Amino acid sequence: MAPTTTIETVTITRPLKVIAFICGVIVIILMILALTSTDWLMAESWRQGLFVHCIEEGYELPLPFNLQDPAGCYPSRDVAYIKATAALCIITLVTDALATFLTGLGLRTQDHNRKYKFYRVAVLIMMVARTY
Repeated sequence: MAPTTTIETVTITRPLKVIAFICGVIVIILMILALTSTDWLMAESWRQGLFVHCIEEGYELPLPFNLQDPAGCYPSRDVAYIKATAALCIITLVTDALATFLTGLGLRTQDHNRKYKFYRVAVLIMMVARTY
């Protein structure tokens, strides 16, 4: 009987890749909190987020931006800088989520060529996300 040889493959995951994945998840959580928050602009009895502004009960006039609405929450004012900020935040959220997903795929796969491609594309997408 001929001798047989067993080859064992050990995959080492570099800590920087895991740290990048964890940071990507943290950025996703923080961007969701920022997008859903109504505390971007605050005044007495009034607060505004990117998509909603809220007026509290028992408010005193004048309200910021000469608003005349009763107490409650309403869609955000139709101003270009609010729309631009919301668009940039959404672009950042989407690109970072995609980069984090690709980093996760790179961590999971065993094929070294695919792993390298996932990491390379994820780094490029994260650089785009950080510019916004």
